[in-house]
Amino acid sequence: MRLLPLLLLLCLGCRDTDGPTPPPEDVYAPEYQQDDTRERHVWQKPGTVIDALGDIEEKVIADIGAGEGFFARRLAPLADRVIAIEIDQRWIDYLDTLRVTEFPRSMQSRLEPRLALPDDPMLEDDEVDIVLFVNTLYLIDNREQYLHRLLPAIRPGGRVVIVDWKKEDTPLGPDLADRIGLADLGRMLERAGFAVVSTDNTALDYQYIMVAEKKG
Repeated sequence: MRLLPLLLLLCLGCRDTDGPTPPPEDVYAPEYQQDDTRERHVWQKPGTVIDALGDIEEKVIADIGAGEGFFARRLAPLADRVIAIEIDQRWIDYLDTLRVTEFPRSMQSRLEPRLALPDDPMLEDDEVDIVLFVNTLYLIDNREQYLHRLLPAIRPGGRVVIVDWKKEDTPLGPDLADRIGLADLGRMLERAGFAVVSTDNTALDYQYIMVAEKKG
């Protein structure tokens, strides 16, 4: 078990500017995310988010809205497999190149870029243990329906971890009207078939973390 913290430290030390050049920012990221990118490893506190996932050894994680792989590239060495889901082929191509250039051949299969649809993550039944959303759920139309669609893909005892913007004025983030409040998110998850098990509104400066388990 002592190997896990060491691997985590190594992953967190990865520089996001290494590897292939990402696609143009207008492919996916909102305009406000184009600034302070180099400081994201500070304000995003990836170690805190990874801790919220729980035990990820031998787990399959779906990183929905993976973007340039900020979390996928950190999680892949620690998990059994990370499915990096995106809706634009240019991000998929970028992640494919990143997988080959940043990971040794023996670990490349742990990162699987997958092209999906805006309303369908394209996951197979019983394929994943954990679904991760970071700064993504608020961008999705018909969120409750999308969350409900995840249920068949999540294995028994599986969970969803949602990191999204606090519904309050913050130096970074979208307009308040676009953000999802904690109470609204909790009700949404319950209606979609999940049970909320924890909520953290203080660990991150601009975001909250909500963890929910699949009912049944």
